[in-house]
Amino acid sequence: MNIKRTFAGLLAATLLFTGISAFAAAESIIIDGKLAEIPADMGAITEKDDRTFVPIRFVMEYLGCHVDYDDVNHAATISSADCAYIIQEDNPILYKVPFSSDESGALTMDTVPFINLEESRMYIPIRFLAEAIGYTVGWDEATQTVTLIAEK
Repeated sequence: MNIKRTFAGLLAATLLFTGISAFAAAESIIIDGKLAEIPADMGAITEKDDRTFVPIRFVMEYLGCHVDYDDVNHAATISSADCAYIIQEDNPILYKVPFSSDESGALTMDTVPFINLEESRMYIPIRFLAEAIGYTVGWDEATQTVTLIAEK
């Protein structure tokens, strides 16, 4: 009898946690108060490793950065006005190369960027990249919305 109760409890907990994980997927992104709608031909918001991943090119270009992709090394270079960032598929390190100082560095993510082979697009966790380039990231559970606000 105790085994049945234990099993039922474990099953209920598994279903509960599975539901929470699925519910946490973002459905929209608001950047500086504006809804950032990803065009269908540029990818979509994706959940992986309990993180919200976005197509790197769309989000970074939306934020005013330039993105170059190196097919040979499976790496993207993101250039802003004062800095460049280099990120590579399956590598948890984001390299930062400032244009005006010698203070380059590396930031480590707790997950890795990936390439969606069907779309030929690189995806990155939005929180990590946005915070690295100076945005505050928020989450609205009720609307399943990620918000990015530029730090002043």
